[in-house]
Order: sequence, then structure tokens, then C-alpha cells
Amino acid sequence: MKAALFLNGEFEKNDRIMQKINQADLLVAVDGGLMHLMNSGLTPHIIIGDLDSIDITDLDYFGQDSVDIIKFPIQKDETDLELAVDHVLNLGFEEILILGATGRRIDHFLVNFLFFSNPKYQDVDIKILTKNSEVFYCKSRQIIEGASGDIVSLIPISEIVSGVQTTGLMYPLDGEDLVRWKSRGISNQMTDPTAKIEFGSGELLCVHSFSSQQETI
Repeated sequence: MKAALFLNGEFEKNDRIMQKINQADLLVAVDGGLMHLMNSGLTPHIIIGDLDSIDITDLDYFGQDSVDIIKFPIQKDETDLELAVDHVLNLGFEEILILGATGRRIDHFLVNFLFFSNPKYQDVDIKILTKNSEVFYCKSRQIIEGASGDIVSLIPISEIVSGVQTTGLMYPLDGEDLVRWKSRGISNQMTDPTAKIEFGSGELLCVHSFSSQQETI
């Protein structure tokens, strides 16, 4: 099952984004991310967080509409995103789409990307979606579906990602190690509709940027 979580960051819609949202089985407003659902004419199944960024009248409205509202204290050790992801995983969802995770505050921007390097999420399919890209941590064997011309950047988050092997990219890696302080894996290009990434150990972040011909507003 697939869940879509809406955060209170930048959210730009296009056909690809809306298609992904429409395929989701569960829509979750993470605190102020509720406004993105409302502006898109969508009703969340769950509203979760400390709820300090939501107008009380909106909460009352959705509460009367049988939406599940889960409120946490403002002073807490976890971010609203972490609480929401763990709640969705406890419901049995194995695929999570994150929207509105970029922009505004740089500290939230960085934490949202690093947060998913937690080993407890290594078997979960989690993707951060933006208008032009998808960001996710690669599994040790990762398939990327796209189109010829798409840009694929492989960014080591651990100090070393060992034995990186790629196919379907213009500049292949053949068992190379990627290190965190070098840009060896940046701005590769898909030559086929499917690319394959394999590596031995480490944490590898992928930024898949879609070619302009794939993006329709």
C-alpha cells in the first residue's frame, strides 16, 4: 500500500505529481501540510503533528468530516515528519511519498533528507517528490524508471559507498567507490528508460531529475 504525506514546505503540482497522489491509498497532512491538500481539493485521511501551523477552524471542519486527527505536544523529541512516518509504517504501509519537503527553512530541508538514512527505513520505499525530481536512498540493488535524458545524481551520505556498479547511464561506474567529499556520481544521464544501480555497502542518496519533455504543468 502507498501513503502520501504532505509537509508544510514548497509544493508545486504537475501531471506527474498528481498522478502519484491519485495512486496513493492514504493521504496524510503533516501539520501545516494540510493547506496543500486543501488547495488541491483533497481531503486527508489523517492529520498529524503538534498542529501549531493549522487554523483551528480547519481542524474543526475536518474533525466533523471523520478525519483522524492525531495531536502531539509542541515540545517533543521527534519532528512531525518522523511521527507521521512511524505512524504510517505501523499501519502497514510499505511505500511512502513525501511532498512539500523542500524550501523555506534550510534546517528542515537538510533534516528531511538525512532523516531517511535511518537504518530502520532501509526496507521501506520512501521518496521525496518535487516538481522536477524524486529523491530517495538506493537499495543495494536499485532500479530507476524514467526516460533517456533524465539526470541521475548518486550522492554518498556515508563516508564511502563501495563497489558502485551502474547500467543504463551515460557514464557507467564499474565497481567504483564513491566518497562523500568527491562529486564523482553527480549529473549522470540515463541512456535507456531503465537504469540499474548496485553497490556493496554504505548509504547512497539518489536524485532523479526528469527531462523537460516529461514534465507537463
